[in-house]
Amino acid sequence: MWKVSFALSFLKGIALTWFEPDLLDTIPGTEPTWADNYSEFVIKLTTNFGPHDPVGDAEHQLNNLLMKDSNCINKYIIEFNHLATQVHGYGEGALCHMFYNGLPDCIKDEIACAGKPPHLVNLCTMAQGIDMCYWECKSEITCQAKTNPQPSSSSKQSLSGGSPSRQSGNSSGTSSSSSTGKGKNPQHPSSSTPKSSNSSVPDLSEVLGKDGKLTAMECLCHIKNSLCLFCGLPGHSAKDCPRSTSCTAKAHATQAASVAASTAETPAEVKK
Repeated sequence: MWKVSFALSFLKGIALTWFEPDLLDTIPGTEPTWADNYSEFVIKLTTNFGPHDPVGDAEHQLNNLLMKDSNCINKYIIEFNHLATQVHGYGEGALCHMFYNGLPDCIKDEIACAGKPPHLVNLCTMAQGIDMCYWECKSEITCQAKTNPQPSSSSKQSLSGGSPSRQSGNSSGTSSSSSTGKGKNPQHPSSSTPKSSNSSVPDLSEVLGKDGKLTAMECLCHIKNSLCLFCGLPGHSAKDCPRSTSCTAKAHATQAASVAASTAETPAEVKK
């Protein structure tokens, strides 16, 4: 009775829920047969919650068992022996083949060079020796990496054959980019020159109208001061301006002069 109670204390979830109705039933004489018989309890537990085909499951796991590169071989051997005891009808040759297939490639290569033993025990012993040498070599490399200081960048370049060429290529690329950058630097003032010239352009909004021509007041000022309405220089009129080669421009300038003259006469007549 105490073995059954002890085993029940470890159950949880759906397994415990399945046994609860019989445990909570307090009617005398209705206790289940497994309550006083541990063997009956195990049969009930495995029948309802155990694997349906334990041998088939063991065979499937044995066929797909692989040793990870980061694990020691002892863990792999323990899992293999546990599954091998659950299968039936497998000879020693078949077990050796399945054990060999689950090993990593580095151990397989060493076994192939030395010759694969025909017995499973000898194969396990050889694989353990190879795995032990591997981990010893790895621990020595780790200890040497901790004790020896890391080489400088110059020594790394001397050790690696391709590094200097890449470094030189990178340096040339850097120098070319720096030279290019230096060549571009003088261009910045030139790029800023138009901005300064634009800022120095005088404001002609009081002289020119929205159509780009001289205003009436500016035309009067040019006429009073005997200035050309096209170039603004004295000594000639717009129709005789040497800088204007277009007849249309001369015609516009003459028309502007006549309009300005009529505008000047109008205030005079008003005053009269």
